[in-house]
Amino acid sequence: MNYLRRGLNATFNSIKKHKLLFLVILLLQIIFVVSSLWLGSLYLLKILENTQGIIGPLENANYDSQKIEQGEPFTPDYAAIYNSYQSMLKNVIIFAARMAMLFLLLNGSIWLLSHWVLQEKRSWKLRFKESLQFLLKTWASIFILFGPFKVISYYVLLHFIRVSQSFSNIALVLKILLIASLVIYYFFLVALAVAPVLSWKQFAKMWIHASVTQFRKTVVLFFSIMAALFVSFAALYWAIEYEKSAASLLLLGMACIVMIGVIRIFWIATIQEIEHETSHH
Repeated sequence: MNYLRRGLNATFNSIKKHKLLFLVILLLQIIFVVSSLWLGSLYLLKILENTQGIIGPLENANYDSQKIEQGEPFTPDYAAIYNSYQSMLKNVIIFAARMAMLFLLLNGSIWLLSHWVLQEKRSWKLRFKESLQFLLKTWASIFILFGPFKVISYYVLLHFIRVSQSFSNIALVLKILLIASLVIYYFFLVALAVAPVLSWKQFAKMWIHASVTQFRKTVVLFFSIMAALFVSFAALYWAIEYEKSAASLLLLGMACIVMIGVIRIFWIATIQEIEHETSHH
């Protein structure tokens, strides 16, 4: 576990050296969280309304096989179900596209600045090249990982919605897809940690090495940061549920923002330690 300790030391030492840059990261993080929550709540309400437009008629549908054989329709609301489905699909696509743009531009900038916290001074020309490569490799990672996953998830879910007569079956599929998304997110986080390298060949090599070859070390790191985030958000949730003081809620909210910023830098620093440790053996 020495690599975790070295990564933690590198994280706090770098933050001490680049306090102003870290404050900029926290400010951008606040903007990103507020923007994401606003966008998420806006489209969640629309999608839930569309979902109700699908589930409502299906709950009142005719499931009696004898009546269906006699000519009674399964449901008279086919048009309403179809329109709700089309509207839901449209809202999901728009939401996903806007979140992707928000993630790439704003959260991508946060990740890039987090890399800069761990670096010594470099020329702005090199910074610009690294920034461009980071954005390109981030887009490539999203396309490689999330593109096929979204398509497969969509058709799997659509299939089970069509054939399942119980929502419990659909809920099970959703749980499986949630676990699969966690695996995808693991590979994506590793990609973000190594994305600033200029060479695409080196990027692919480091990505595979850190996520697959060094899986044992990297997955320990992954679940360590997941646990830290869980504790932070659990404390915030508890405060929202039981704490009456607005000042306490604001303080805990800011603590979570700081924790996210530190954990992101820690993730990058420790991945670099894993790569550095391997290259010297």
